Amino acid sequence: MGTDAGKTDAAAVDDLRASVGRVSLEVQALADRVQELIDAVEALAPGGKAERPVPAASPASGEIGVSVSPLPELAMAAVAETALRGLPSVRKVVSVERSNNQATFVLEIEDDTELVSEMRRAMPVPITVDTAPDGSLKVVLEWAWGRSAASAG
Repeated sequence: MGTDAGKTDAAAVDDLRASVGRVSLEVQALADRVQELIDAVEALAPGGKAERPVPAASPASGEIGVSVSPLPELAMAAVAETALRGLPSVRKVVSVERSNNQATFVLEIEDDTELVSEMRRAMPVPITVDTAPDGSLKVVLEWAWGRSAASAG
C-alpha cells in the first residue's frame, strides 16, 4: 500500500509542478504587459521617454561592466547585486544603475579571474552570458518562467 501512496504523491507533485509552471508563465505575461503599459505612459510625458545610458565612460583598468536582466522586480535586482558582491574575485561594486528590467554594475575585480564561472555558481538561476565589444558582460537570468524576451546581445 505504501507503493500506491508513493505513486499518488509523485503524481500530485508532478501536477503541482505543472500548475506552478503555468502560473509562472501567466505572471511573466502580466509583468511584461505591465511594463508595456508603463513604457506607454512614460512615452506620453513631455519629451517622451529618454533611455538611460549605460555608464558612458568605460570602466577603469581592473573594472568590468556587467548588465543583468531581466530584473522586473527591485528584489530581483537586490538578489543579483548580493550574488555579485559575494564573488571571490569581486573586490567591490563600484556603481549600480537600474533601468527598466535591467541593472548595470561596475565591478572592481581581481586580475585573471574566472568571473563568468563564479557568476554561474553564485546566481540563483541559470544564466546566459555574452561579451560585448567593449569587454563588458551581458548576463541574462533564466528565471522559472523561462528566458525573457530580453536578449543578452
